[in-house]
Amino acid sequence: MTAHVLGVEVSCDGPDISRDCPDSAAIRACFGSMTAAEVRADGRAGGWVRRRRDGRLVDLCPACRVGTR
Repeated sequence: MTAHVLGVEVSCDGPDISRDCPDSAAIRACFGSMTAAEVRADGRAGGWVRRRRDGRLVDLCPACRVGTR
């Protein structure tokens, strides 16, 4: 039996620091996406954004990105 790495999943960091994403949104790895950077690129194609919050980068799904900085 052989095990293979299936890739990564990037989850939404929620609308703000005190609340989780209401949809538990996640970007799933596409067939060719194996790294977090590749999966984030897939997410940007679907409307996801990456922003700074409290000195760190956060990933926000299309529903949570509205009205955030």
